[in-house]
Amino acid sequence: MRVIVLGDEDTVNAFRLIGFEGYVVDSRSLVPKIKEFLGMDDVAAILVTSSVSSEAGQEFINLRTRIRKPLILEVPALSNTEHREVNYMAILRSVLGV
Repeated sequence: MRVIVLGDEDTVNAFRLIGFEGYVVDSRSLVPKIKEFLGMDDVAAILVTSSVSSEAGQEFINLRTRIRKPLILEVPALSNTEHREVNYMAILRSVLGV
């Protein structure tokens, strides 16, 4: 099963370094990119960085609440952590149920 990361360049690159598939998107290209993965059976989750999702608007919110598979989850962006530690591996474990 694949986990896709969509968002800002810094966060996507960090996830790529640990082996995840990631794509740099902005708020305008987020929803079309998510729709590319909706029909794929091997995509378990799509992680979207908070820096992009906060500006994506109502279409993203509607898509996120309507779609059950794959799971669409918002994760904190590296640039928005405001001096607090974010355990990305714990977030991924909870999403994947491991």
